[in-house]
Amino acid sequence: MTPARTSRAVLFGVHAYRHLAALDGVRHNAPALRSLLVADDLGGLDPAHCVTVPPDSTAAAFLDAVQDAADEAGDLLLVYYAGHGHVGRDDKQLLLSTRESRKARPFHSVPYDEVRAIVAASQAQRKIVIVDSCFSGGALHMAAHPPATERDFEIEGACVLTSAAETERSLCLTEGSVFTLELLAVLASGLPAVLPDGRRGDQQPALTMADLYDTLCARLDGRVIDGHAIPKPRMSTRDNGHRIRLAANRSFATPAPALHPGRGASLDRPGEMGPGRTRTAPAFAPRTQLAPTKYFTGRTEELAELEAMAAAAPAVCLIHGRGGLGKSELLRTVATRVSERFPGGCLEIDLRGWTPGETPRSPDAVIAEQLLHLGHAAQDIPSDPVARAESWRLSLERRAVLLVLDNARDAAQLAPLLPGAGSQSLVLVSSRSALTDLTWDWSRELKPLSKAECADAWHRMGVPESTTGLDEIADRVHGSPLAVRALSTRLRRGAPPEAVLASLADSSPYRAFPDIDAAERAAFTSAYDALDPELRTLVRHAAVHPGPDFGADSLAAMSGLPEHVTQLRLTEIEQLLTHREGRYGFHDLSLGYARERATQDAPEETEPSRNRLYAFLLARLGQEREALRSSPEDDEPIRRARRWLDAHAQELSAAARAAAFDGWEDASAFLLAVGRLWIGGSRIVEAQGLFDLLLTVATEGSLEHAHALTGLGRTYRKQERHAEGMDRQREALALYETHGDTDGQADAVLEIATIDYLLERSATAADGFERAYALYLSTGNEHGQAEALLRLGDNRRNQHRLVEAEDRYRPALELYRILGNRGGEAKVCMGYASILRYRQQYKEAAELFEESYRLFDSLGDQGGLADTLANLSIVRLEQGLVAEALAAAQEALAIYTALGDVRGQGIGLGALAHVSRTQGRLDEALQFHTQAHRLHSEIGDRRGRAIELLGMGYVHLDTKHFDAARESLRESLGLWRDIGDPNGEGDALCGLARLELHLRQHGAAAATVRKALRRYETTGTRFDQAYALVLLADVAAEDPAQGDPAELYRSAAGLYSAAGKEDIAAWCHARVAELTP
Repeated sequence: MTPARTSRAVLFGVHAYRHLAALDGVRHNAPALRSLLVADDLGGLDPAHCVTVPPDSTAAAFLDAVQDAADEAGDLLLVYYAGHGHVGRDDKQLLLSTRESRKARPFHSVPYDEVRAIVAASQAQRKIVIVDSCFSGGALHMAAHPPATERDFEIEGACVLTSAAETERSLCLTEGSVFTLELLAVLASGLPAVLPDGRRGDQQPALTMADLYDTLCARLDGRVIDGHAIPKPRMSTRDNGHRIRLAANRSFATPAPALHPGRGASLDRPGEMGPGRTRTAPAFAPRTQLAPTKYFTGRTEELAELEAMAAAAPAVCLIHGRGGLGKSELLRTVATRVSERFPGGCLEIDLRGWTPGETPRSPDAVIAEQLLHLGHAAQDIPSDPVARAESWRLSLERRAVLLVLDNARDAAQLAPLLPGAGSQSLVLVSSRSALTDLTWDWSRELKPLSKAECADAWHRMGVPESTTGLDEIADRVHGSPLAVRALSTRLRRGAPPEAVLASLADSSPYRAFPDIDAAERAAFTSAYDALDPELRTLVRHAAVHPGPDFGADSLAAMSGLPEHVTQLRLTEIEQLLTHREGRYGFHDLSLGYARERATQDAPEETEPSRNRLYAFLLARLGQEREALRSSPEDDEPIRRARRWLDAHAQELSAAARAAAFDGWEDASAFLLAVGRLWIGGSRIVEAQGLFDLLLTVATEGSLEHAHALTGLGRTYRKQERHAEGMDRQREALALYETHGDTDGQADAVLEIATIDYLLERSATAADGFERAYALYLSTGNEHGQAEALLRLGDNRRNQHRLVEAEDRYRPALELYRILGNRGGEAKVCMGYASILRYRQQYKEAAELFEESYRLFDSLGDQGGLADTLANLSIVRLEQGLVAEALAAAQEALAIYTALGDVRGQGIGLGALAHVSRTQGRLDEALQFHTQAHRLHSEIGDRRGRAIELLGMGYVHLDTKHFDAARESLRESLGLWRDIGDPNGEGDALCGLARLELHLRQHGAAAATVRKALRRYETTGTRFDQAYALVLLADVAAEDPAQGDPAELYRSAAGLYSAAGKEDIAAWCHARVAELTP
């Protein structure tokens, strides 16, 4: 079925797992499917191009295979997965399990988003993804996307078929997974004689994805295995993806010709309804539909789906959305395309449900009018409404009619107009309401036009192709077809796009376009006036909310209604409000009109409403932050707090700013609380803006002023603006001293010391941390004491004074656990783990890093997660777990990048460089080191630069680029000297000694190693001393004049044994044996 040279398939079935339950039957899936796909009479794929990925492969290996296939495919690209499916930490992303997968470590699994992105980018004309796993329906709509009923899979010309919905578990038998067994059966035997839609299966030459899906659904419908219902498969398509041919249909037989010309029924004839059912044209077939505008554009998905519904009629379909989006035009376009399928006529009825100044039409009157259109005599139309509705349904049962019910108001108006169960008609309904009280065969919310669709419409209307700025104009009018039509006249007549954009950017965007304003205002007014008094009050409160969106809890606080009542009533304002994941907002221009009505109808409500909002948010923010500081056995309070803070993030910032501008009495406290919240997260620039505003609100010289300076200084530190950060903290310290605020002094001193620490001024930093600790001790501030001890420990660890670091970490950890501060506990665990890594106790270090990860994850601390992963990557590498090291480094870099953390990105790239060097990918390693060095240079991070130069030097040694190695290592050595880090100096010196050994400069190499050894001896790091002794022994082995190599190996073995590293000590003893005659 597919050109073998340009078609590719990748099959991956995982049946055995180290940490998950086995799925023995899955072992048969991929081999069986491959045998059918390569069969000449079925799939026709070239066996060389149908790849079965080994079941014990890593996530990276599977994605590599998918990428290779996607790069090579020109005609068909097929990706198949069978195995365990689970969701990621965000409870949204679908993850496909590998042999090493475990739920607590998602980096072992395949993120479905990666498969989607690879397939989407392929040049293949036809793309199929089949996922047979639990929760596989998550493939139809990934994180942050609406459900599949609202938006299809985002791959053009594609079809995705899954074994279950996103909340359902798939079933597996010993002979194979249930879904795949049925898939194999359909492929092997072909389509059934009669398809679910009535067509003859044995007269279809190809097995399309639509026919495959319908057949699978029919075969699996209602089946139960061991008391478990088999889930219904799910499918989503894009750009006619349902028409993709997967294979030949083995049941296909060429139909015999009709015995008599003109007699018999053709299955392709539009009037055919299925076995024994035909659409016969009545004597009178009225057609009252209006023609669509010739400028209609876009809506390709909706058109394709509605045409498919017409082919499968009877069906009742709804397109809904706010006014002005082109719902009526869409239905008229569909009606024009499919009306010939309905010989009984095509009736378009304007129900005037939302027409400004009009009363919605009575269904009784509409039925009477339409019965007349259908040829009924007036005297034959019953006067009784019930009898009249029965006559209407009977009439529709006798004929196949296309019924366009435009602008429906509600279920009460619409229900009497719908056909009965026996009708073969197609009903197309448009409404501003989702009409959830009725049952629909197909229902979609119509979205605004895309920028490209707006531009296409303008060009069709005569706007020159050379016109600039159309994308920006489309963005300003929010893709409204109503606005597109109105603006086309101005643009055709030569209005400069710059002038149009300037007008649309005005506070009254449609001032220069009164026709658009009138239509949009009328749409809002009709919806607003239709609400009851309580709902109108809610709309007014929502209108004066300062944020881009709001939660039901916030609106409840503003209105004074109970939250549960507010939640229920908000569902009745769908035309004016958007609703997504528990957050509400206004449709485009509706906000401006709503604020006008709030000012007109109840201006006295605004100030008390907003003040109640500010008080509620400030109090709730305090509660949730306190929950984050606690450490109960149950994580749910912390997760609930994190969810609330994430959901209200934009609202909190907007409300804090508005409180300051409104002059609310507690505005300073509000700004300070939100600013401090964002410093601890990833919204550093936003925090800076809030502290800048606090500086203008607070009285100069006040404690609030000092708090603002401290917060602002912290944001500067987070942005590597250390000089400015130091200045702000010193200003704050002076104010705290003036006010006698000891805790404030301690905060400022701690921040000053932290900046010294980051600038490698270790001794000065240690003095500052000790002073901050003493100040916190004097006030009994245990949180401050723990933080000062933690940073003292970090400082000592950086100096390789590991015992002293442990002495600081120990009491810090005790305090954090007493206080229930998980964030602090996680940081101490990470510090302890780093010490264990220095001591080469990799198993224990990995366990502590994993504990740190768990704690940061429970808090939603992305920065902490990234720091942990970057360190864990190095440990995994030392343990020989290269795939896990790579996954951890990649995840760390992704988080740092999302946070905008430049230093972190450098660390992440450095971790990737180490992995690449271990894999022997030296060019890639050098590239990563170089990129990391550039980032550290940009922010003046000398330690980061020294580390990356050291890495570059060793890569140059590996590739025998000795001049480049010498340059990098010498520059690294200089930086370590400037920083005052003896261990770093020792590492650079050992690298230079390696270089000299390569060049057979034995005397110089021995002298350089001895310098390194002296550096290591000053810090007491036995492992580094042992390494230097081994290196010196290597030199002496080539040149005995530099010492006794056997004695040097013995000395190294003694150091390794004292540290519990008997394996390395044994290697040293083996070297002694080799050298001893």
